[in-house]
Amino acid sequence: MLFKKSKNNSMGIQMTKAIKTAEELIDKYCIESHRELNLEEICNAEGLFIEEVELNGLLGNIIFENNYGLILINKSISHPGMKRFTIAHEMGHFFLSKNSKINKHGCSYDSLSNYSENKNHEAEANRFATELLMHKPWFSRFIKNIPVCMDLIKQISEEFTVSLTAAAIRYAEIGQYPIAVIMSNDNLVQWAFINDSFPCRYLPVGSPVPKESNAWDYFNNDEMSKEEDLIQARCWFREDFRCSQTTYFYEQSIAIPVTKSVLTILWESELA
Repeated sequence: MLFKKSKNNSMGIQMTKAIKTAEELIDKYCIESHRELNLEEICNAEGLFIEEVELNGLLGNIIFENNYGLILINKSISHPGMKRFTIAHEMGHFFLSKNSKINKHGCSYDSLSNYSENKNHEAEANRFATELLMHKPWFSRFIKNIPVCMDLIKQISEEFTVSLTAAAIRYAEIGQYPIAVIMSNDNLVQWAFINDSFPCRYLPVGSPVPKESNAWDYFNNDEMSKEEDLIQARCWFREDFRCSQTTYFYEQSIAIPVTKSVLTILWESELA
C-alpha cells in the first residue's frame, strides 16, 4: 500500500512537470492562442528536426543528444490532428528527458491513445502534448457554455488540430459538463476516461460492449448509427451500484478504422 501511494505521488509530480514545461514553452515564445502555435517553428528554434519516413508499427520516433534531436513521423499518417499530436508527443520526450540517459523513444498508436495503464514516460509525453496543443485557458474559452456532444468533439478536433480521441479526453478533463469517454475494440472496453462529475464511474477494462450500444453494431454488423441515442446507464455500467434502472445517457460513437476501434461518448440526458 505504501509503495502504491509513493508511485501515485511520483506520477503526479511527473504530470505536473509536463504541464509546467509546456506552459513555459508557451510563455517563452509569447503564444497567446492555439492559432498562433507553430510546432515546426518551435522545433527549429529548439534544435529539433522533423522528417516524415516509413515507420513500421510506429507513429513517431525521436533520437536526441544534449540539445539536439531528430523527430521521425510516420508518413502514412493521414489525419492532420494525429500527425500534430505525434509531433507534440515526441517534443515532450525531448523537453522532459533530454538531460536523462534515455535518448531514444519509439511511440506506437497505443502509446499515444491508450488511457488505461501506460508507461510513465509515455503518459508524461501525452500530458505535455495535451497542454501544449490545448492549453487550458485556450481550451476553456473555446468550449465555454457549449453543450457536449460528438459534434463539439469534432469541432475541438478541427479547431485545435488534434485527434478526436485527444479532443474527447481533454474535454473530459476540464469541460463543464459530465462525460464518459470510452474506447472499445473487438467487443471489449479498451479503456474509459470518466470525469469526476459523471454519475457512473465503474467500467473495468475488458468489460463487454453492450448489445444496446452503437459500438456493438459496428463490431458485429459492420454498421453503426452516427446519431445520438438514448441508452440505459446500466447497459454500460452493469456493476456500478450508483446507476439506477431509471438513469439514461445520450450515447454517440464514431469508428476509428486505423485500429478497428470505436470511440464512444456518454453524457447525461434529461431523464437522468
